[in-house]
Amino acid sequence: MNKKIINTLCIPLSLFSVGYASAADVILSNVSMDYRHEYRLRDRTHYDKLTLATQLPYDYSFAVETKFKTGGSDVKDKYYEDPVLNAVEMTLAKKYRFGNWTVSPLFQPEFNSTRTEWKVGVSPWYKINDSWSVGGLYRLELTDYAHDNSGCANCSTNRHRTVNRVDGYLRYNVANLTTTYKLIYQLGDENLYANKKYNYEQELQFNYALGDKREWSPYISLGDINRSSKSSERQLRLRAGIAYTFK
Repeated sequence: MNKKIINTLCIPLSLFSVGYASAADVILSNVSMDYRHEYRLRDRTHYDKLTLATQLPYDYSFAVETKFKTGGSDVKDKYYEDPVLNAVEMTLAKKYRFGNWTVSPLFQPEFNSTRTEWKVGVSPWYKINDSWSVGGLYRLELTDYAHDNSGCANCSTNRHRTVNRVDGYLRYNVANLTTTYKLIYQLGDENLYANKKYNYEQELQFNYALGDKREWSPYISLGDINRSSKSSERQLRLRAGIAYTFK
């Protein structure tokens, strides 16, 4: 593990340090499950995701996200066929409140059989009124690839990759419907899009709350994403999912 990763891992320890609490003091709240299916139109490939998340005491939160994809050499137009694990991501976050502002530092390790990724960031949100809010995210992503380099064909810097990611959000709520527009920009030390060291994505998502306690939340999203680091081609990404919160 290089010095950059070691220094980065010291950051979440200072962000998330808390006093000792016994097991009896830990009370979980707003435990949720989220299942999502994804289809990429030009690649004609399918992906799935299952997330378990909970609120913890002292405004902490924790989530585990498992991502799956179709296995084998021929994956086009195949769904729920020979699914294999694509990646596992964990998120530990802490929310601080300042009037209409909330600021959440976060730590997100992600790994699979070909890479390990350490992600550290901070997400500010501002509530304009009961309908409108804006938010953002800055995240530093440090990736180590397996020694055979199978997970990063374009990597040249000792099989390590560094990416700075910035997200912007605009959210509108009316009755039970929530609409969120997200713009992502990435800048790294390896090619990310069209043989250039940057990439961008856009996404528009619609959530609808159902149930007496608004515990159900089906959603759909439309995304504009790149196809590969070597090509300037882009494609439409369709997502549909449903989340349930135990209230």
